[in-house]
Amino acid sequence: MPKSKVKKRDLISHNYSTSCFNPTHIKFNFSFITYEKNFSKEYQIQFLNRIRELSKVPYLEMMQWSKAKGLEIEKININKEISTDFFNESSHREFNDKKYAIFRLYPNDNPIEARIIGRLINKIFYIFFIDIGGNLYHH
Repeated sequence: MPKSKVKKRDLISHNYSTSCFNPTHIKFNFSFITYEKNFSKEYQIQFLNRIRELSKVPYLEMMQWSKAKGLEIEKININKEISTDFFNESSHREFNDKKYAIFRLYPNDNPIEARIIGRLINKIFYIFFIDIGGNLYHH
C-alpha cells in the first residue's frame, strides 16, 4: 500500500476569522433571569410577544426606534444583584460601565410600567430582571 504524501500547501495554517458570529438581529439569553413574584401568565405572554417583535427586526433598524418601543442603554442603579454566574462563565462579560439594556414590556407603558433589564453584548441581550411595576431601579 503506497504511503500518502502530505503536500506542503496542506500544512499552511489557515487564517480563521475571529468575527464569525456577527448576527444581524438581536438574540436573547435567558440563563440569568430573576423573576418577580407578580410575573403572571398575562405578562409572560406579552414578554414572549415583545421578544418575538424585537427579534424580527434587524438590529440597526431596532436601535433607531424610540425607547418607548425599542431598546435604551442607560446607566442605572439596580436594587438587586446580578447572578454571579453571569461573570463566572465567561471573561468577555464585563460590566465596568454599569450600563444596562432596557426594553419596555408594553410599549409606551400602556397598560402598566414594566421593564426587561439586562446587558447587551455582541447583539446578545442577557436578560437579568423582569421589573413589573417599575420599582427595581432609579436613574
